[in-house]
Amino acid sequence: MNRLIVLLCLLFCSLPAFAQQGLSQSELRQINGLFAAFDHDGSPGYAIGVVKDGKLVFARGYGRADLDNNVPITARTSFHLASLSKQFTAAAIALLIIDGKLSLDTPVEKFFPEVKKYGADLRIKHLIYFTSGLPDYTSLKRPNGMPWFSFYYFTIDDAVAATLSAKTLEFTPGTQWEYSNANFMLLAKIVERVSGMSLAEFLETRIFKPLGMSASQLNDDSTLVVPNRATGYADRSDGKVLEQLKSVGIVVRKGTGFVRLPRISPHYGGSGVFSTVEDLAKWDRNFDSNRLASGFSEQMLHREKFKHDKDNDAFGLVFGEFQGHKMIWFSGGDLDTSTFMARLPDDRLTVICLSNMPTGNAEDKAKAVLSVLLRAQGSAGAEIK
Repeated sequence: MNRLIVLLCLLFCSLPAFAQQGLSQSELRQINGLFAAFDHDGSPGYAIGVVKDGKLVFARGYGRADLDNNVPITARTSFHLASLSKQFTAAAIALLIIDGKLSLDTPVEKFFPEVKKYGADLRIKHLIYFTSGLPDYTSLKRPNGMPWFSFYYFTIDDAVAATLSAKTLEFTPGTQWEYSNANFMLLAKIVERVSGMSLAEFLETRIFKPLGMSASQLNDDSTLVVPNRATGYADRSDGKVLEQLKSVGIVVRKGTGFVRLPRISPHYGGSGVFSTVEDLAKWDRNFDSNRLASGFSEQMLHREKFKHDKDNDAFGLVFGEFQGHKMIWFSGGDLDTSTFMARLPDDRLTVICLSNMPTGNAEDKAKAVLSVLLRAQGSAGAEIK
């Protein structure tokens, strides 16, 4: 009996201890202070993860994932990743390249004969690096007259069809850079046509299951249950929020509290993955281990030079710098979420920030956490000297 009690205690008491492991009391106090305003009942909030040397050393939630039922946010709360999903679509392409089934120079026309009308040499690499010239579907009118807004139902096929209905490209592929979700929607369909699986099946089989990311999934069907899902919320008293919703035909009663913002449209490729802080730490670890495939990280971090100045894009990732430290990052935002994940490879440090508020500004919050960690790292270095 005593042994059973000990085992149960280890099982149910391990998470709080784990969440504190590896950070100083000063770091913990500062990070908690960044999110104190959300750390209570009745507020949406954030999940934060810190990975050091491949280990998740801090993981904590602040606020509530579901205000209807007062469910707390934890490291196991599942958030819509929005554009952080792009790196998983890109990872599927990377694996098919490693498999020898695709290359960056494979013509898009092979899978979408419609692009032949553009008379341009459109390749996989142009989609990956946002230099295709294809207009994003959101810049075109939706055939049924409804807004391109995730509160309204539309599928990836609706979006791709709208993009490919454009009579001309916006520029010759490779000559300009323009961010576009449509690029990654086409990549998602290409993965499906090459692999013979849905993208959801491919990600589950080739990425999530091998890495033990059991709480991750691609939501290509909005009727599916997402365990531990964080519902999206925005401040009901925020005039900008109300104006934006009104502009797409959503009338909100004025007052206090929060507007609930469910994601109804199951489009994917440029978005659609749901995941947790714990699972994203496993994903981050793979960039060191290459567990998925030999040469995987090299492919994911591959950059190309085109006839424009922007050359810091990789496979759903961006190379940059933060306070003098090399940083590989990406951000996401939709009506139900704000997300940011940044890796400082030379420091072996990663910060994950997921919010169930579209106005949560996860990027700035994550960078504030990074600042705390780098200050502590600098202080420790100075003490050693």
